[in-house]
Amino acid sequence: GITDGLTTLDPSPDYLAASHLHLLQTQFGLGREADEDYPPSITVIKRGAAPLGGGAVKFYSPIVKRSGVGSGELLPIDCCGLGKIKRVRGKVVCCKIPPSSAARAAHSAKGVMHRLLPDVWVHTDSYSSKAKAAVAGSGTKRGKDGCGPSPGMTIHLIAQSTEGYVLAAETSLDPTSSRGRVLPEDLGQKAAALLLEEIRRGGCIDTGAQSLAFILMSLGPEDVARIRVGTLSKYSVETLRLIKKMVGVEFKVTGDEESK
Repeated sequence: GITDGLTTLDPSPDYLAASHLHLLQTQFGLGREADEDYPPSITVIKRGAAPLGGGAVKFYSPIVKRSGVGSGELLPIDCCGLGKIKRVRGKVVCCKIPPSSAARAAHSAKGVMHRLLPDVWVHTDSYSSKAKAAVAGSGTKRGKDGCGPSPGMTIHLIAQSTEGYVLAAETSLDPTSSRGRVLPEDLGQKAAALLLEEIRRGGCIDTGAQSLAFILMSLGPEDVARIRVGTLSKYSVETLRLIKKMVGVEFKVTGDEESK
């Protein structure tokens, strides 16, 4: 299937691993007790850019119970203080595109973020259609599995706060646009701008994780759960309506006077 190149329609596995899985494990307690069960994980086996795809992803999650306390059981959350942003991490994934383009995009994104904080690191990950062989004589080491037939490039950025929260943003080359229409530098600046917008909104989770948080809160134990979010997206508003209709749980939404 497609793993990269459609960030405007579907989140990539890298975004899901950084944002959604972090939310599941750190806030809702899913897989927190490593002795009882493994934590949820998403592993990209092979990259596949849009439109032809060709990628493969492996997902694992422990059994989720509706209520209770312990591994595999959802916990009530109280996420109201984002704290300060202390570091930014990121990755540029490119398929069948020169690695120099990925380096240019990473450098551009770092240039924007370095204006605000020094702890910024964005690395590159390049793939070609041919898999790289394992190192000779290694025995157990394994090379890259290559990628699908379509070229593409995606940038993932993650901001980590002092309170342990994570805000993620990503963007990618439009597979329908002509080659060379968007420069790697422009793509890097766009990714940085998207992350800065998530930070400006002041939520403890990014916009793409709002609907998942609402669903898990409605399925958790009968206790008070609170979360601070930024501007509600249209998808999140519709999710709240469906939760009230299907589960019978109604959320109380109030404005934050501190952040306006």
